[in-house]
Amino acid sequence: MKTRIKKALEEATVSTFEDICFMYPVPELKDIQKNMKLEAAAEVKYRGNFNGKLIIETRGDLLSAITANILSDDFPSSQQKNDALGEIANIICGNIVPYLGRGGKGYKIQSPKSLNKNELSEEKKQGTPVAKITLNFDQGRADIKFFVDGDLAVKEKKR
Repeated sequence: MKTRIKKALEEATVSTFEDICFMYPVPELKDIQKNMKLEAAAEVKYRGNFNGKLIIETRGDLLSAITANILSDDFPSSQQKNDALGEIANIICGNIVPYLGRGGKGYKIQSPKSLNKNELSEEKKQGTPVAKITLNFDQGRADIKFFVDGDLAVKEKKR
C-alpha cells in the first residue's frame, strides 16, 4: 500500500502544481536546491477510517511563485501566501486519502494550518511519513510528506 500511496502522492502533487499553479517540475535536484532554507510550511489533517496529515514545505522563492500564479498578483501579502500554500496542501491531501481504502465513514479533511519553524520541528518528532516526495522547480523546491497514524503500518505487517 505504501508504494501505491507514494505513486498517488506524486501524481496528485505534480498535477496540482501543473493545473493550479501553472508550474512544472524540473527533473533533477540541483546542488543549489539541496541547501535552500525553509521558506514556509503547511499541514492538513484528515480523519476517517485512517487518521493522519499531509505536510508541505517550500524552499527558495517557491511560495511567492505559487501565490503569484494562483492569484495573478506579483506582490501577494504574507496572508495570501499562507492561504495559497494551505490550499495546495488541501487539494493534494483530498486527492490522496481515497487511496487509503474505501468503506466505513469516509474522510473529513480539516482546514489547512500554516506551520512555523518550531511547530515543524515538533511535527518531525511525531513519526515517519508513509510517503514522501520532493519536487524541484526553477523557483525552488517542495517537500511533501503524507502521514497515516498507526493503523496502516499495523495492517500492512499482517498481510
